[in-house]
Amino acid sequence: MTFSPIEVRLRLSIMDLIRDGKASLKEAQDALYRDDPELVSRLHKAVTESRWGRSRLTMGDYGSLIELPLLSEPEATTRPSAKKSLSSTRRPDATSVPPSRPKAQRKERGVTVKEMASDVSLWGDGDLSLDCAVIPDREALYRLLEENCWLERAPFGREQSRWFVTDKAVEGGYGQTVDPSNIHSLKLSGGRKSFPFPVFYEDKVKDVLWTLGWDTILKAVNGLEHKKARLTWLLDYHSYLPNKTLAQLSGMGIATVERRRRENDG
Repeated sequence: MTFSPIEVRLRLSIMDLIRDGKASLKEAQDALYRDDPELVSRLHKAVTESRWGRSRLTMGDYGSLIELPLLSEPEATTRPSAKKSLSSTRRPDATSVPPSRPKAQRKERGVTVKEMASDVSLWGDGDLSLDCAVIPDREALYRLLEENCWLERAPFGREQSRWFVTDKAVEGGYGQTVDPSNIHSLKLSGGRKSFPFPVFYEDKVKDVLWTLGWDTILKAVNGLEHKKARLTWLLDYHSYLPNKTLAQLSGMGIATVERRRRENDG
């Protein structure tokens, strides 16, 4: 079936609305009020009754994992053509085969870093008496996961870099990196929904967080009486944490943390 440019635009718009939790016909017609409501209705029905629509409405936020390629899955490698000479295939500058990534252990939704950072139940009973936020925010959690070899920052595209689950974490069956670019349009959905992101399996999240030693950091800082001593200890042992987190843990201001960091780096 061939669709007109208008129908293609409307189908993509309806799919984006469904991804954003606006699955009803009324919501689609309200959002696309400038277009023919009958055409919107027909295309909305076609989308929601398609395989994509049924799996999307069933799976929720991320859609069907069949449609979410795992960057952990090994890419198909390109074998040299039989027509090429043996000497050409041995040349170092011949078309290189990208290194394969370890195969993801499961196909399931997983828990994002944002969800991990906002779930109070994952971070103990909160009985530590430190006068600061007990739970690390999302940026701090990314740094903690990187420091403990669960995540790595790698180039993505020409000027972008993204977080990826490390190969060892994938091999160990703790998580995977999901690439939603084939169901989210960069132009329509924006980079936040179309770029790859890491997830950890729900039954492994507590095991992962335990290795970060966040409770140990809190107890150590809580044992230091003066703010200056707290900041000194944090910069000595946990300088990878963001300035905002160091300020919260030490009780110092952001400007003081930035100045002390510059002094240490200098």
